[in-house]
Amino acid sequence: MRQLLLRRRLLIPALAFLVLAAAVGLWLWNEKRPKRVRREHADTVAKEYEFLTERIVAKHPWATHWLTRKEAEQDLDQLEWYLERRYSYLKMKGVDYRAALDTIRSSLGDGIPTGALALQIHKFLMLFGDGHTVVRSLRDCFIPVGYAPFLVTESAGRLVAFKVDRSAFLDADHHYLESMDGIPVERWLEAARETVARGSPQYVRQRSVRNLRYVQYLRRELGLKESDAVQVELASEDEKSRRTLELKLAIKFPRYGIGAARASEVLPGNVGYLRMPAIMYHTAEFQADLMAIMDRLKETRALIIDVRENGGGSRAPLLTLFPFFAGPDDPPRIANVAAYRLHEGDRRDKKEGYLEDRYVFPLTSRRWSGAERAVLESFAKTFRPEWSPPEDEFSAWHYLVLGRSEDTRYYHYDRPVIILMSTTNYSACDIFLGAFKGWKNVTLMGTPSGGGSGRYRTYRLHNSLIAVNLSSMASFRPNGKLYDGNGIQPDIIAEPIATDFIGETDPVLDAALERLR
Repeated sequence: MRQLLLRRRLLIPALAFLVLAAAVGLWLWNEKRPKRVRREHADTVAKEYEFLTERIVAKHPWATHWLTRKEAEQDLDQLEWYLERRYSYLKMKGVDYRAALDTIRSSLGDGIPTGALALQIHKFLMLFGDGHTVVRSLRDCFIPVGYAPFLVTESAGRLVAFKVDRSAFLDADHHYLESMDGIPVERWLEAARETVARGSPQYVRQRSVRNLRYVQYLRRELGLKESDAVQVELASEDEKSRRTLELKLAIKFPRYGIGAARASEVLPGNVGYLRMPAIMYHTAEFQADLMAIMDRLKETRALIIDVRENGGGSRAPLLTLFPFFAGPDDPPRIANVAAYRLHEGDRRDKKEGYLEDRYVFPLTSRRWSGAERAVLESFAKTFRPEWSPPEDEFSAWHYLVLGRSEDTRYYHYDRPVIILMSTTNYSACDIFLGAFKGWKNVTLMGTPSGGGSGRYRTYRLHNSLIAVNLSSMASFRPNGKLYDGNGIQPDIIAEPIATDFIGETDPVLDAALERLR
């Protein structure tokens, strides 16, 4: 009898454990299942999105992997689910994303190669104008191999062609690219534009020019015959002379990298020169190097900070450098206003740390000093964004605030500062430029930055394994302008010339030095 009672006592907890384990297992199973939308789909092609139906397939094994129609449809429904619940800029430009996705569905037939679907999805994502939102590994896996064996960039409205190592022009007497395969280069740029986010005009132009490298891919877009060589027509400076070259296509992707640049130093006339590399790093070593450079430049009579060709990275260098330029009587400076896309069940005041790596925090944060809070409370009453993120889908506003530092290594640099910038500046470098725009003693010189600040997250589609980056944050300047689609305008326009790209000249730096004299 006692044994029977003991068994009954053990049976009840055992059953409870099994029920709990089953519930947890069911929850985990549901969590791992791909999330997909459930809706009626149109079976017609929307005319404005007809270009999304085109199929181009690279020879990469992953790109040629066949997806059934059902598998591709499921991945499109999964992508739509992520867009509607994770993507920050879904509603900013009024894109009819459902009609665009249904247009892709209408082209699936009995199935589709993974690479073709990846390119269709990438072109679709470009409609939103957000350069952080892309298909990952596009070039490595989904773009047909066969690249221009040279680099191209723009100067005064003309395209300069130079060698990949930047040692010389493609032709010593003919610097400017006019056509490829007998087709005017502007036609190639129109085709290249489809793989570029529809952001700021300068961003679209600069990225389209760089995408001229994808020769074999663009030939398919233009309906041209493929070959292992490309014919290029080049023009002289005065356009009176032309030369045609036939060049073998490159198998290895040509990279722009960063051109030859002088190291941070003191220039003649006691002008400090701080060169920021191609990426702004967050590491302690990088910040220590910046502090050491500023210590060396302490006694200079003026300063040039050169961020040209810097594509972004971390905001940490901004927080490291800005206190040098904040005086004892300067109020805290608001440099960025942002809100992030909420997930299901999130409260607007929850997850303060979500944007911590962007150094932005809500008004309710305990980190603010009395002076910072006073500035923020006053600012919040008048802030008017050019686009208002849907309140029920986004967090409360978060703020990046800059100012003085109590660190004794800092001093007040109150002399003239010129920051050299370029259209290749993007992301964290946009934030850097925006923070200094309009600050006392600081002049921005160069060409407008690209404009982007989205803090992307990566999601992988279940059947195709295509990975997409989707921005999770809407990011603004204090004047209400979005970083995405606008960028930062320089105070003084200064454009590079052709010989800059092979390291022979630097008139932008010369202009900065002349101004400081």
